[in-house]
Amino acid sequence: MNIFLVGGAVRDALLNIEVQERDWVVVGASESELIDKGYKKIGKDFPVFLHPETKEEYALARQERKTALGHKGFEFKFDSSVTLEEDLLRRDLTINAIAEDKDGNLIDPYGGMEDIRNKLLKSVSASFDEDPLRVLRVARFASKLKFLDFKIENKTLEQMKKISSSGEIETLSKERVWVETYKALSTSNPEEYFSVLLKVGALEKICQPIDLNLNALEKTSSDNQDHTIKWSVSISENENTKKINNSFNAPKEFSEISEICSQINLFSSKEISPESLMDLVNKCDLLRKPERFYKASKASSYIIESSLRPEKWIEIYDLLSDVSIDKTLREGKLIAKKLHTDRLAAIKNYLEKL
Repeated sequence: MNIFLVGGAVRDALLNIEVQERDWVVVGASESELIDKGYKKIGKDFPVFLHPETKEEYALARQERKTALGHKGFEFKFDSSVTLEEDLLRRDLTINAIAEDKDGNLIDPYGGMEDIRNKLLKSVSASFDEDPLRVLRVARFASKLKFLDFKIENKTLEQMKKISSSGEIETLSKERVWVETYKALSTSNPEEYFSVLLKVGALEKICQPIDLNLNALEKTSSDNQDHTIKWSVSISENENTKKINNSFNAPKEFSEISEICSQINLFSSKEISPESLMDLVNKCDLLRKPERFYKASKASSYIIESSLRPEKWIEIYDLLSDVSIDKTLREGKLIAKKLHTDRLAAIKNYLEKL
């Protein structure tokens, strides 16, 4: 039994990038052997094992064969006869198909180290075409490594276009789409992820219509690392933000902030009045959920100029929160009406002083 460090840990070490996690491949062993050594089996599609002490993931070397549409349409072969080279051949990019043995020697059968030197994202083999998830993964690596000037090889780009036009992108689960999108938002250049998906025709397969503000996203990412703000800057100028959030399986927080950002954009594009401001406050629930609104306001500030900058909304929140209820009134409707009138007067006075 031989164990090799593989994938991202080897790649990132060669690129002098901090290694986040380590994955291992086991050659010349069986499930029972690993279980006997105390490894814990997890996963349904193929056997992955957790190390009894480090809890890092160890997978048996495997081969795969395409049997149906989609990311999960594969049959796998696991036995002690599968070689390290056969396991590496099934991987997506050459830079991810480098292994390291226990002595620190690198095994690079498909030219990954040369492609690292050439700053090239290149598919390992023709089997790249079989997995639609690889389109999103390569786009994500393009965003991760843009700061090092990595480019996608032309042939690999053509393979990505082929997959995008095949109907396979539509088979990806929304959950997988969001996982890759979230990882891309974690990079310093998430605009490159969306740009690549647009270039190869995959973005329109995930959601149509969609028009992303990539210039604003690039500017935002250099200044702000909040993922909800980056996402909101990307999509909030679309009229169908709810559909986009659903298509990407964006979590509730991301959806709400991007939709509030859309409302703020619309508000800021028109003449501001006390009435329109109070309508926005009520519609977006500023007084009950201010932090959510502040994030949406920050995202909007990267898109549209407004006299009401993010810090002004904090002042507005404080101003409206200080307006007290008239306790001399007994009826609920009268109390609410008087509170609204008093808040409107406070807003009018505030805007006149801007």
